[in-house]
Amino acid sequence: MATNFASDISHPRFVLGKSQLTFEHKFFLAFSAFIPVLTVIGYAQTYYLKPLFNTPPLPSGLVHLHALLMSAWIILFGVQAYLVSSKRIKLHISLGMLGISLATSMVIIGVLTGVAALKRGSTFPGYTPVEFAIIPLADMVVFPIIFAAAIYYRHDAASHKRLMLITMLNLIGPSIARLPLPFILDLGTFWFFGLPNLIAFVLVAGDTYRNGKLNRAFAAGVIFSFLSWPIRMIVARTEVWENFAGWMAS
Repeated sequence: MATNFASDISHPRFVLGKSQLTFEHKFFLAFSAFIPVLTVIGYAQTYYLKPLFNTPPLPSGLVHLHALLMSAWIILFGVQAYLVSSKRIKLHISLGMLGISLATSMVIIGVLTGVAALKRGSTFPGYTPVEFAIIPLADMVVFPIIFAAAIYYRHDAASHKRLMLITMLNLIGPSIARLPLPFILDLGTFWFFGLPNLIAFVLVAGDTYRNGKLNRAFAAGVIFSFLSWPIRMIVARTEVWENFAGWMAS
């Protein structure tokens, strides 16, 4: 019986599983390194390297706090990916509790920052301030739902880390919109909405092909994130939203 077990361990299916796990660890580490690079490039002129570009001051301390929390979240994501790849699971779980507190703070400050931006009349070409306000505020609805799903699936490592990946993709839109490229404004919201969702669908397809099966939680999270965009664009132009946004800005 012991001999049979030893033979099973060397079976190709076990080797393949180990290979897949190694690939996933490397992928998540690479992704966790890509996100801060993208964020720093996107926000270099207006935040991280602000003194070098002599850009206008931040509107308020609230915006600075919002940026610090988001930066902390990105760093934590990278640390967590490293801890999993180095098999330091207990510390990963302990930091997960910090992640819950940080995510809660991000949502609260994110909503307050979005409302403050609405009051200042912040917008994007093609949108009124009221219409545009739904974009960051809806992000603060989509993000905690997907994060809560990731916590729910914390005992299912495959689903948990894929849902956490979606939370990051859901937050990179503003960084993409601020990339110092001359054609950004011409692309409009398609750029910072379309690209993260395209990446998400490609990842689902690649993940399904590589593993030979669809991770339903991953697919559901991507579809939910994608559908939130047309829904928010429709709602943004309704009288109900206009009245609600007016109430928030009052």
